[in-house]
Amino acid sequence: MGEAQLSWRAERIRRRVQSAGAVIGMTDLAALASAHRLKLLDLLGVEDAVVVATSPASVVYCSGYRSMGYDTDPGLVMAVVFNRQSWILVGPTADAWAATEIGAGRLRYYGYRTFFFAEENAENGLDEFRRFDCFDDAVQAAVSSTLDDKTAPVAVEVNGSDAGLSSLATIGSDKTQAAFRRARAIKDPVEIEILGQATRATEQALRIALADARVGVSELDLSSVISAEMIRAGLRPGFIVVTSGPRAAFGDAHASTRRLEAGNFIRFDIGGTLNGYWSDIATTAVVGEPSADQLAVDRAVAAGQRTALGLVRPGVTTEEIFNATIEAVRDAGLSSYRRHHVGHGLGLESHEFPTLGPSNPVPLEPGMIINVEPPYYRPGWGGLMYEATLLVTETGAQPLTTLAPELIRLSA
Repeated sequence: MGEAQLSWRAERIRRRVQSAGAVIGMTDLAALASAHRLKLLDLLGVEDAVVVATSPASVVYCSGYRSMGYDTDPGLVMAVVFNRQSWILVGPTADAWAATEIGAGRLRYYGYRTFFFAEENAENGLDEFRRFDCFDDAVQAAVSSTLDDKTAPVAVEVNGSDAGLSSLATIGSDKTQAAFRRARAIKDPVEIEILGQATRATEQALRIALADARVGVSELDLSSVISAEMIRAGLRPGFIVVTSGPRAAFGDAHASTRRLEAGNFIRFDIGGTLNGYWSDIATTAVVGEPSADQLAVDRAVAAGQRTALGLVRPGVTTEEIFNATIEAVRDAGLSSYRRHHVGHGLGLESHEFPTLGPSNPVPLEPGMIINVEPPYYRPGWGGLMYEATLLVTETGAQPLTTLAPELIRLSA
């Protein structure tokens, strides 16, 4: 990209920053997490229970804190141990004071792993701070400290390598997992607002990149614009798929230095987080005039997307949406079309319960955030997709995305 183009872009971004004002604000994550802990206890239906949350998403859900270690250390484990009266955050010792920024007031933190601070005292933001040799010891101590009655029931969210903690549980695993799944599937108004903000900001970043898309611009150029715009809006970029021509057939791939050519499809699939909550949008553009084959495939995929969008409402099952979407794509011209799912829930994870798949039907309920997407990938030829985010309401669905399932045509 030439120096003049870079200078022009920098000036355009500067003007947008001046006109936009402040970036998206931070939510009171401590208050949100407090409400989530009570919601989980209500769903368990055991008044004096102690709950141990261990999956990364559930730790964020129940504490409001997301450790950077989740990105840098595949072996990182944390936990939130709580009842109705109190809670304790368990994690690496290095995170102890960073966690105070969630705005929880006085924080009880049980740390493991060796790390040294110059002054470890309550005046520096922690109400209680204890060190342990390992994660399991810290969790067991937190459970003991939280038990008002030593006979109180304990629910443990079993999470992969933390399965050893299941010995602490006196409430069945199925009941515990169901409570976590349902709590996170039905979003509250604050979560819905965060997800809406994240989605709008991601769409805006995509629109700005589309304005730069033309022959000679690289995938990486467009990806860089999207990343910068998301960061400016207060989001943390997660995945930015910008693939063109034959590379558009790659299911998920990083942007490359490949430059756009006339006739190319450009497949965008973009997601980032705001306060831990994901956006996930996708669309397809073509540089110049599409071929007859491209138009035929696009018509079929768009037909499937429109069918899925029209079915999102309370009471319709995930399996019904899947079957109808696949049938619509096939009827519109892609007779051999296959997929393992055509959508998913969205929240603290980019793919979460429920999945719009061919088995284990789940009826949609008000408060669910659902993404619908029937993509198409043909190696050596390319691919395309449309993805929308919808809130299931009492009477139907409210789109959080505004991009229609229509091929975007760009000047060559």
